[in-house]
Amino acid sequence: MESGTRLQDLIEEIDSTKANLYKIVEEKQWNLLDREVIKFSQLLDELLLEYYHIKK
Repeated sequence: MESGTRLQDLIEEIDSTKANLYKIVEEKQWNLLDREVIKFSQLLDELLLEYYHIKK
């Protein structure tokens, strides 16, 4: 059941990171090359990869 708990935590973290990313993209006037935008995008990628790895 540990992976189930981690999976739920990941889903919540993914949702939160996605919301933060969208907020930052708007703040940066859709400059997708901004360092902060890239940082959150990479974090979201890592979380999604972990999610898909657990789901395998």
